[in-house]
Amino acid sequence: MSEICDSLNASLLNREAFDCYVTQLTQLTPDNLEALGRLVTDEMCFSDPFNTVQGRDLFIGVMAEMFEQLDDVRFDLLDSQIQGSVGYLYWRFSAASSLTGDFSTEGCSRICFNEAWLVTSHQDFWDASVLMQQFPLLGKLIRMIRKRAAYKAA
Repeated sequence: MSEICDSLNASLLNREAFDCYVTQLTQLTPDNLEALGRLVTDEMCFSDPFNTVQGRDLFIGVMAEMFEQLDDVRFDLLDSQIQGSVGYLYWRFSAASSLTGDFSTEGCSRICFNEAWLVTSHQDFWDASVLMQQFPLLGKLIRMIRKRAAYKAA
C-alpha cells in the first residue's frame, strides 16, 4: 500500500486515494507525518472538538503535538465508506497521558477530496467529554452534568 501512497496522482480512483489516506492515518507515527502531509492540499481544513486549522503545516502541527502530549497513540478503523469525493470513517482512538491515564473514544471523520484526489477537508466528530471527564477536577463536574442530563426511566 505504501508504494501506492508514494505515487499518488490524479489518475488514482477515489477508493484508492481514500484507502491510501486511511492507511496513513491508521499507521500514523511521529516519523511518518510527512507522508500524511503529501496526501492533503496546501489549504486543507482540519477540525475536531479542540482544533480548527487551515493549511497543511497547521494540520501536521496538530498531529505532531498529539504525539508530543500523548503516549501509545492508536487509531483503529472500525468501518469506512466513500461516496463520490467524500469519505467517512468510524474509528476508535486510544492513547494515554500522565494526566488522564489510558483512555479510548470512538468517533467519525468526514474526509473530502478534490479532483486530484488530495484531501481538502478532514472533520473529526467525537464526544470530547469522554476525555475531559478523566481530568481530575473537571471530570467530576462533567460526570455530574452528564448524569443530571441523562434520561431517567420512570
